[in-house]
Amino acid sequence: MIPDPIAGRPTPAEIAAALKLPPSPKVVSTGQNNLVLDFGETIVRLPYYPSGVRELAREAEVLAALRPHLPPLVPVLELHDVGGHVVSMHHKLAGEPITDPGALPREDQKTLARGLAAFLAALHALPVSLLPGAEAVDPLAEWHELLRRCEQHAFPLLPARVVADLRQRFNAFLADPGMSARTIIHGDFGAGNILVHDGRLTGVIDFAGCGIGDPAYDFASLAAGFGDGFLALVERHTPISDAMRERMAFYRCTFPLLDVLFGVEQGDDEALQAGLHAIVAE
Repeated sequence: MIPDPIAGRPTPAEIAAALKLPPSPKVVSTGQNNLVLDFGETIVRLPYYPSGVRELAREAEVLAALRPHLPPLVPVLELHDVGGHVVSMHHKLAGEPITDPGALPREDQKTLARGLAAFLAALHALPVSLLPGAEAVDPLAEWHELLRRCEQHAFPLLPARVVADLRQRFNAFLADPGMSARTIIHGDFGAGNILVHDGRLTGVIDFAGCGIGDPAYDFASLAAGFGDGFLALVERHTPISDAMRERMAFYRCTFPLLDVLFGVEQGDDEALQAGLHAIVAE
């Protein structure tokens, strides 16, 4: 269901006319943050919430800074005003998201793993100074803020034993000196943002979460989406230390918490229930 906050948004036909695109696009996604329309050769995203407009503007700035230094796998993002609503537009990259790399032939799995490892290695090696305001980033601040939001919105909805375990995980993580690492990360390196064609990595999209952080976060997202077995193939091409694995385990336990928080804060019951179910089922 498309959220109410985008009532009054331009219709696909109005977007097509304003941007001189073919009519009758395909709806690719009505996900948590954006309505995504496929116009054939062009992808258009329309944010659901005011925060999404700010994220699109930042994403365009980030991609402009990083794209010259990365493999040619990321989009060139353009922002446009359509009837008072900000939309982003980019040329459609080759490939489609996949949910199960295990369905690929074994050699294709190895090829994809090698491509993903190479992309992350290139991204994580970039100087943090490429991102605006990088020097002012406190690597732990966002995690203290996440814990505060969980205490306020998520923990009251969970069993006491689950809350006690989550608090213990947060406290151990926040005391870990390894979190002082400062690296440019994608921030949402999951299955939906990885494009594949004929077993090859052909695109990486949605850099809204890109920022300064722990490279283990990207590996945690990859493992959550593609499974630990596939991550083992990736690890053949890039080292993952035991300390990184411990942080990855923590990050993975926070992913359903983010769904709960989104559900509470944006009134999305589907996201809320999915997050609660995932947490209790662990």
